[in-house]
Amino acid sequence: MEKNDRRSLWPPIDMATHLKNRAAELRETKKKGTKIIGYFPGNYVPEELIYASGAIPICLAYGGDPHAADAGLSVIPRQICPFARTQVGEKLLKENPYYDMVDILVAPMTCSHMKKAADVWEYYFPDIEIFKLGIPHQYNDESALEYYLNRLKALKQRLENFTGNKITNEKIGKAIELYNNMRRLLRDVSFMRKGLNPPLSSLEFISMNQASFYADPYFMVNTLNSVYQELKRKKVSRSERPRLLLVGPNIAYGDYKILELVDESGGEIVIEELFEGIRDYWRDIENSGDLFHSLAKGYFRDRLPAAFMAGSAPKRLDFAMSLVKDFNISGVIFYELLCCETYDAESYFYTKRMEERSIPVLVIESEYDVSDRGHIKNRIDAFVEIIKGGEK
Repeated sequence: MEKNDRRSLWPPIDMATHLKNRAAELRETKKKGTKIIGYFPGNYVPEELIYASGAIPICLAYGGDPHAADAGLSVIPRQICPFARTQVGEKLLKENPYYDMVDILVAPMTCSHMKKAADVWEYYFPDIEIFKLGIPHQYNDESALEYYLNRLKALKQRLENFTGNKITNEKIGKAIELYNNMRRLLRDVSFMRKGLNPPLSSLEFISMNQASFYADPYFMVNTLNSVYQELKRKKVSRSERPRLLLVGPNIAYGDYKILELVDESGGEIVIEELFEGIRDYWRDIENSGDLFHSLAKGYFRDRLPAAFMAGSAPKRLDFAMSLVKDFNISGVIFYELLCCETYDAESYFYTKRMEERSIPVLVIESEYDVSDRGHIKNRIDAFVEIIKGGEK
């Protein structure tokens, strides 16, 4: 198989050191009275609100480790997806410092699996405050936006009471500016992959994106800017690899098997449309007027609706088709987790509609099982070879 000869720019040495020391740094910060607010992914929890309270937001997005997923089976049934089980297993194992240091867990009420994970945290870990952030399942309804806005106001009150700090409009505005800078840089880096010579791999971009969940945001923005400037100067030869779109519910922090196998096969994932596990960087949050309303719009109504929302599939399919065009995609890999019934049902819809447009689709299901690597590799190898044959 063709090998990718690009020299990796991620993570830079200073960022690798920062991430390595981050948990210990947060423990020391916590001892001085700063609160650590953990939240489950899905991009419905505004980090700006947490940051404006003087607390530190940490996204709990680890996955891919069968040990942690299996640990969750002691209190949660196998019918719950491996990512949701991992969010329970990591807390039970007490080996991951991020899961052990949070003072409050903000759990968006999205799919039934993540709801159950929040319920288990609430029952088994009573020393941790749980704030359940209600997410309406009608994304294009004004009453749904109003409900979500009111839940954000309740979260604001909870954060103020817990931290003792007043969340002002000025603080929210500064936080929006900071996180918009992060989103813009991620967007700029990601869009560099539209060209015929992508300067970084999907694994590098996803790792970069996920680092923003844990790194200090100012340090992250400065590092992203340096990496972006270096990528603009980087000379990369034209890639002849088939260009692929990765679609699915989740790529967890550490769940990189599918990315590695695509690279080994000679394929090139040049863009991703994923719900959980990476930061939504497609749009900025409006930083003027009623900033609470801006947060509600940006995190709920103006973004791509999730699969658990009623009538959302056509809109996400249209978005995926726009990515196919903009990024010159030759094939789609639909990566889903075992027992994720919403995306499993949707994979049939995607496959049918994509193939009507002569875009081949490969559906892969995973349970974070190390034994399925060979089987998945064979399927990806065959898929990439079929696309290469069709391009000749």
